[in-house]
Order: sequence, then structure tokens, then C-alpha cells
Amino acid sequence: MQLKKEVKLAITALVAVVVLIWGINFLKASSLFDRSTVFYGIYDRVDGLKVSGSVEYRGYHVGQVSSIRFIGKKYDRVLVQFTVGKELKVPKDSKAVIQSTDLMGSKAINLVPGESEFYAESGDTLASAVELGLMEQVNKQVAPIKRKAEGLFSSLDTLMSSLQGVLNAETKGNIESSLKGVRNTLENVEHASGKLDQLITGQAERIASVIENLHSVTATLRNSNDHISQGLSNISEISDSLRAADLKAMLDKLDGILTEVDTVVRKINTGTGTLGEFVNNQELYYALESAGNNLDQLLADFQANPRKYIRFSVFDFGGSKNDKEYYSVVFYESEKPLPRSSGVFKKHPDLREVRDRDRFLYVAGEYKKLQQAERELMNVKEIFENAYIVKMPRNNN
Repeated sequence: MQLKKEVKLAITALVAVVVLIWGINFLKASSLFDRSTVFYGIYDRVDGLKVSGSVEYRGYHVGQVSSIRFIGKKYDRVLVQFTVGKELKVPKDSKAVIQSTDLMGSKAINLVPGESEFYAESGDTLASAVELGLMEQVNKQVAPIKRKAEGLFSSLDTLMSSLQGVLNAETKGNIESSLKGVRNTLENVEHASGKLDQLITGQAERIASVIENLHSVTATLRNSNDHISQGLSNISEISDSLRAADLKAMLDKLDGILTEVDTVVRKINTGTGTLGEFVNNQELYYALESAGNNLDQLLADFQANPRKYIRFSVFDFGGSKNDKEYYSVVFYESEKPLPRSSGVFKKHPDLREVRDRDRFLYVAGEYKKLQQAERELMNVKEIFENAYIVKMPRNNN
């Protein structure tokens, strides 16, 4: 039985329509008899993910991306619909991550399984994330290095600018001068080392002699080791004896003695007692000094001229009273009499000439008290440095 031409055309058109529908759905990654599970993911961006893109689970292809569209009032989110086989059980807390599949930048969805005991059902929206691409990861790793390099280049630029400012003509001249000074210093050091070498070479015998003497000294010390040890032993015995002695009693006695000495010294300083009066009374000191000088003169004159009458002396052998004695200031003394035209009389014309054995004294003033003579002496010493005070008897004649 032959089919009519119209039937054949009808069958052909029907087959063509089915193939067309199947092809369109195939291109859309859908099937006419689809038995897959549908999941959704919401992303801020999809980074080049396309419809019919692969869906992988543990590295195995399990489905395809079926649609991608914008959602939200400002279309700021992207809704991605993808399907997986019915036989695949995906935990409810799994994550749909968009990631790169090759170096060309192709994108796919990788289902990262969760740990939930419950499985996601068809139509559920899974947690989503976008994995950085290769270039983004490289840029992320390179960005800190880039910033550091930029900072380094900036520092180098600043350093070079500073160096250019420092290394001007004046600075270069200073550096050259410094290097020249260093070179001269090194030459001087080299010259000094040469001189030192010559000195050591020339004095080698003397240095050897010094070393030999040191060796002799050390040998002597070594030979005297027993004596040194004995001396140290004696010192140790002395220290033991001192340790055994009653130092406290000795110190107490010494403290008492020092206290008595301090009392005596205080009395002397305050002029108490004979010794204190002797130490502190200047009038007595000058009187004793004058008496000693005159006594020396008197004894010498007695030895030279025992029959000569002594007209005056610092001592009154007849028991003279104070009104028969006075103090005078000796301005000058000489072995020969001075003429009235001499400089001494020009400085002080009121001087009297007094013969004292083989010398002539030129005195002035008659003072009853030593303090008056001392005040005059202080004035006289400004002109006559060798002036001094004498105690003289009055001439009753």
C-alpha cells in the first residue's frame, strides 16, 4: 500500500517540527523529556558564565546551566537556574560556586557538598559564591608587591633627589679633601710604622737585655717564693694576734686619751693656763724674741769687751719698771753709719741712729704698748720690708 503524497508530506513536516523543537531545547540545555532536578543560585556577578555551561560535582559533569537572568528592583542581582540528574542527592547546605575551568576563562558551576543530613529538593536555592579567576588571583597576589614596588621607587626617587642635592660641587670638594686627608694620614702611619720598625731593629739588643732582666727578676721572685710565703705567714700570724687582742679596750683607752688631748688643745687655743698664754699672747712672743736677740748681742759683747759698760739693753738688770722701757720700730740696720743724705733718711727724716755692738740701728717711735708698735710696724713694712720691733730702756741721762 502506497502512502499518498500528502501523508508523506504531513509526516515529514511533523518530524521536522519535533526535531526543531528538540534542537531548540537542546541549545537551551533543556530536554523535552527532562527528568532533572532544578536548582537556583543568586549572584552579584557571574563573570562570563553562559547558558549551557557545565555543572560539576566533585569534579564530575552532572548538569547544565539552563537560564541566567537579572532580578531585583535595580537589576543588581543575577539569578542562575541549573539542572542536575535526578539520581544525584545534593546536601541542603551545599554551595554553588562559579569558578574557572581553564586558562581561557571558561566558567562553570561547581557544587561544593555540605554536611547536612537533609538533601535539597528541586526548586531550592543553594548558597552561592564566585571564585576569583586566575588573573584576579594573580592581580590579588601581585597588588601588594606592586604597592611595595611603587613605594620603593618613590623612596629611590627621593633618595636620588637628596643625593643630587648633597653631591654638589662644594660637597664633592669636601669629599675629595677628606679623601686626600685620609691618604695623607695613611702615609704618615706608614712612615711612623717604618720609623718604629727601624727603632725596634736598632734597639733589639737593648730590648733583649730588658727581657733578660725581666726573666732574671721573675727567676729571683721564684727563688724567693719560700721567703715570700714565710712573710705572708708572719703577716697572717700578726693579723691573728690583732684579731685575738682586745681592740675594744684599746680603742676605749685611745678615745679617753684623745679626749684629754682635745681638752688641753682647747685650753691652749682659748689662752687658758701658762702654755695657752704663751701661745696666744703675741706681746709675750715679741718680747721673748726681742729678749733673745738682745741676750745674744749682750753675751757676744761681753765676750768681746768684758769691761765695756753697756748703755742699753732689752733687759733691765736693775729691775726697771715699765715706765723705764718702751717699744721702737727698727726701720733699717747697717754695719756702717749712714749719712743724712741717704735714701733711708729721705724716706723717714725722723730716724734716730742707735749703736748696737758692731751695727747701727735706725729707729723711730717710743710706744708704751706693743699693740701701738705693731700698728706702726704694719705701716712701715709697706716701705721698709725688713723692719721689726725692739724693746729699749729709757735713757735717764
